[in-house]
Amino acid sequence: MKIRYIIILFFLVELTLAVIGVTMTAQLSKTLLLVEQAQINRYQSYLLADELRQSSDDLTRFVRTYVTTGDKRYQQYFQNVIDIRNGILSRPDEYENVYWDLVVGGIISEPEDTGKSKISLEDRMLGAGFTMEEFSKLKEAQNRSDALINLEDVAMHALEGLFDDGSGSFKKRGQPNREMAIDLVHGTKYHTEKAGIMDPIGQFLRLVDLRTDAELKNLNTVSGNYLIIIFAVNVGLIITLLLLIWLLYLRFLKRSQLLLETAQQILNGNLNARSNIHGVDELGVLGSTFDTMVEKLSESMKDAEQKTVVANQRSEELKTEKSRSDQLLNNILPVSISERLKEGEDIIADQYPEVTVLFTDLVGFTELSAKLGPRQIVNVLNAIFETFDLLADEMKVEKIKTIGDSYMVVAGVPERDPLHCQRIADFALEAVKQFQELANRFDYDLQMRIGFHTGTVVAGVVGKNKFSFDLWGDVVNTASRLESTSTPGAVHVSDAVKARLEDDYEFEDHGKTKLKGKGISQTWLLKERKLSSESTLLEEEK
Repeated sequence: MKIRYIIILFFLVELTLAVIGVTMTAQLSKTLLLVEQAQINRYQSYLLADELRQSSDDLTRFVRTYVTTGDKRYQQYFQNVIDIRNGILSRPDEYENVYWDLVVGGIISEPEDTGKSKISLEDRMLGAGFTMEEFSKLKEAQNRSDALINLEDVAMHALEGLFDDGSGSFKKRGQPNREMAIDLVHGTKYHTEKAGIMDPIGQFLRLVDLRTDAELKNLNTVSGNYLIIIFAVNVGLIITLLLLIWLLYLRFLKRSQLLLETAQQILNGNLNARSNIHGVDELGVLGSTFDTMVEKLSESMKDAEQKTVVANQRSEELKTEKSRSDQLLNNILPVSISERLKEGEDIIADQYPEVTVLFTDLVGFTELSAKLGPRQIVNVLNAIFETFDLLADEMKVEKIKTIGDSYMVVAGVPERDPLHCQRIADFALEAVKQFQELANRFDYDLQMRIGFHTGTVVAGVVGKNKFSFDLWGDVVNTASRLESTSTPGAVHVSDAVKARLEDDYEFEDHGKTKLKGKGISQTWLLKERKLSSESTLLEEEK
């Protein structure tokens, strides 16, 4: 076949494969958008279910506070929660989780009717795209919550001396009965009906998970198929391009070069030179007279090419092994420490006067491990520690090690940092938040304790065949004791930490705590950043 026909044929093949690749890439992008939308829908579903649960909890808190104290504010808060849920009162911005805590604490003002965002929780549930079964579960929970409101209403009227006259109206007057009111909102019936609200919410969340998991599994399968096709197309493109280059090399470049070299040798007097080129094209006819010389030259070129490939392979293998060795060392030790080792330092031991050390530990994990299989145990720990590893990189703190279900980080080592205590505080608060999100994904109860302390440590590398970067000093022991005596789900800190952070963070008095080997110490629970200092260190540095 003529060389120009070969080029045209290969061009058409490459063009066809490129069109297929672009089409499959577009389809993959659409599928990934669907995956993202499915995740968003799942998140919105969780928010709606959580808002229903939170509103029920807020109603319980306000009615119990009202019947206990008689403070009319809590009766008004009670009604505001109902009105917002029913779309009668404007839904405030950021109406999630701690909104009412801030209102009750006087940090933000009470909700006002702005005329905007008047949409009931039921209408939002209808517009969320739930299946009939999912919606029925969420609606069942709302109906049960509404039914519980009737019992709460009876309790509040009893406090005012108003009782049901038999027609459902509270027109029958009598002596205010605080004991009856308190009993109604704290009795067995109340707790039973309260649990009846939460049960369908849990069933709803399981249904959403099942549906979303099925959607994501299907979309992932489709995405995988598209990736396989795209991969095959790319391989086809590379193979056809290499084949074209190879054919051009064989049919034109190589034979032309061989002919030139053979002609030069003939001019030099080597009459035995041969090209060993055959074919129907011009170069084939011209090269048929150079058979012997071409054979020798071809063997020489093949030998040189083989040696080059081997040399390149060995060079790449050496680079790969060096990169793998460096990566392994950096995974075991901080980068600055591993660089010092590679530069020839035999003993690395430094004192750091200003650092903060933090420990986390899973509550009751030993008992839970006895109930779970080894794969489940590893999956749980891997999910938690991967999350903490990413958070440590983000907060610019150094992971030291994990011991069983315990996780240890430090700030101020190996790079000295005047903001070490603030970095650990932000890490701890965010770790609590992200751990709770992870714990909600598992079917068993998971809780975590956190404790940290600030002070002076010695840090260095120990071991010869297996390196380990570790810390020593009283601050390490104290941080460990603070963790072991912490309240599950809380961040337990020392008096020294409070002294450093009290300008920017909120603390709760934990009282006098007995720390093993340390005696009785005043300790605190770190709660959150103050409103006047809401930006995190990462935002400040950006």
